[in-house]
Amino acid sequence: MTPGGPALAHSTCLDRLASYGIGAGEASSVDWDVSWFGPARLDAGRRGTEATVQAMSGLAAVNGWDDGHPRRIGLEVASVGAGVLAALGVLANLVGRARGRPEVAVRTSALQAALLQGSHYIAAATSGDEPWPAPGLADPAPGPPFRTSDGFWFEMDTLDAEVWRAFWLRLGAPDEDLGPAWGHFRPRYFRGRCSLPASLHQTTGRYSLSEITRLAGEHGVSLCPLRIYSEVLADLRLDDAHPCLAPLSPSGPVSGEPAPGGPVSKEPALVTPAPAGAVAGAGLPLAGLVVVEATTRMQGPLATLLLQMLGAEVVKIEPPGGDVGRMVAPLADGTGSFFRCWNRGKSAVELDLTTPSGRDQLGAIVGGADVFIHNWRPGKAQEWSLGPQDLYRRRPDLIYAEASGWGPRPDSKDVLGLDFLVQAFAGFGEALSPPGEQPRTSRVLLTDFMGALVTCEGVLGALYGRCGDGQGRLVGSSLLAGAVTLESHVLAGLRARQEVGRRGGRPRWDALDRPLETVDGALMVSVETGDDLALLGEVCGVKADRGGRAELAKAVAEHVAGGRADELCARLVGAGLAAAVVNGDLSVLPGEPALSNLFEPVATPCRVPASPWSVGG
Repeated sequence: MTPGGPALAHSTCLDRLASYGIGAGEASSVDWDVSWFGPARLDAGRRGTEATVQAMSGLAAVNGWDDGHPRRIGLEVASVGAGVLAALGVLANLVGRARGRPEVAVRTSALQAALLQGSHYIAAATSGDEPWPAPGLADPAPGPPFRTSDGFWFEMDTLDAEVWRAFWLRLGAPDEDLGPAWGHFRPRYFRGRCSLPASLHQTTGRYSLSEITRLAGEHGVSLCPLRIYSEVLADLRLDDAHPCLAPLSPSGPVSGEPAPGGPVSKEPALVTPAPAGAVAGAGLPLAGLVVVEATTRMQGPLATLLLQMLGAEVVKIEPPGGDVGRMVAPLADGTGSFFRCWNRGKSAVELDLTTPSGRDQLGAIVGGADVFIHNWRPGKAQEWSLGPQDLYRRRPDLIYAEASGWGPRPDSKDVLGLDFLVQAFAGFGEALSPPGEQPRTSRVLLTDFMGALVTCEGVLGALYGRCGDGQGRLVGSSLLAGAVTLESHVLAGLRARQEVGRRGGRPRWDALDRPLETVDGALMVSVETGDDLALLGEVCGVKADRGGRAELAKAVAEHVAGGRADELCARLVGAGLAAAVVNGDLSVLPGEPALSNLFEPVATPCRVPASPWSVGG
């Protein structure tokens, strides 16, 4: 039996709630549930698994874009994500109950969590702006991770093209390859793929890890080896999965003397009206709460989008001219699809925070808000006199949230807090790859996604605490906390020496745990028991006792290779097996009859997954 599904989601939800002092009894006072498929229009009784949900949602396709064929994600991102989403729904209801708001039944599913994880890829695919996924190099090699001469794999990152070029030239890489390589390396966070010239891999293969690390430090490049689980276990705790909450107080240095708090003031800044179709907060548990965010990329914007989906009003602070994400291709109706995906429905206020007047205006806006979230680099809030103590003077009951890459780790202060580096640090190289395969990170933004969920959870936990004592709170969340959340069940199994479906933290897969190729696509089948194995053989006309599972798998693969994916899937599902066609073309996902009710428009023709909660009275 492979791990995942509603059982893992339920245990994840209860574990998350327990960290806020909410026991199973109090959680049960809220009407909540997690299923495999939620409101998708699928036959009742259809079996689900983590693998088939990843196939249906397009995640397996995105995870394999660099390979040219679908690849299953080795961590249970759909199941764990659904568990955290359920915890968010319960927390929001408890906050709403304390505020006298009507309670709502909260339903979520592994499929809705998986679709939410892939939202920006679906937005790009349906933007109508350019082919998706974007083409790679003519003669590509994989992107990171890179291998050293002494056999270590590592991730690297920099936001500066000149730093990138200087580092590679110092290593001896061909200068003519560096421009095209940068054009594929930098956008990989948005595109979900990265092909690079083979010369870069050949270059790192001439240096040891210690030499590469030294040269990266000299040039200001962030680097992190793909750590093995023995290193991770010695360094990370399960408590690291939870956001840090502390009372907000005026103690400590306060920069300047802020003006008293007051109502939200958006003058003279430009306010962009919420687009048509924005999520309405009326009737939802967070209605009436105001959230101000000064964040970019995915972690912060997704966290506030989830708060908005639960009823809060979100005011987004952008620099003059707007967030740079508005211009990042592909565009959907003139605006970057990545930006549209995570920022739909929010009010926009442009402020120049490099000026005293801009910072004062932000302070005035936050003074009329319930929550403030930023993802500025460490120390920037204090430099701008917008730290927790500063804003406490304006709003003592404010929930002040810092969304970072690494949290309070002092050894990571000089390393960029970006998704792939955090994946490497958290041991995802092993968690995602079976024994015998090259360790690798995923191009899917796993820690950005989970980091956003943990940030939202921390804010809701702080609001829940505020309902009891009226005090503001400081919330610290990070991509690293999101990473540990995603692998908590793996770490727990390793520590207890009671792994399920894994060995040494790595997934135990054979040919039947991977997508099977057909004449027109790929098919994911989950065979979890001996009865499943026998039934699979029967449906495919192969004897189950023919040389054991390995031989049966080979015969099944040969049978499937000559058929059509949708027809084979219908036969397998009809027989009672868990199976799904791998959705490889994300542009058609919103039009699938079984899934269309799980999407909403954000532009013409751009579509994105709708709220991951089905709420009702």
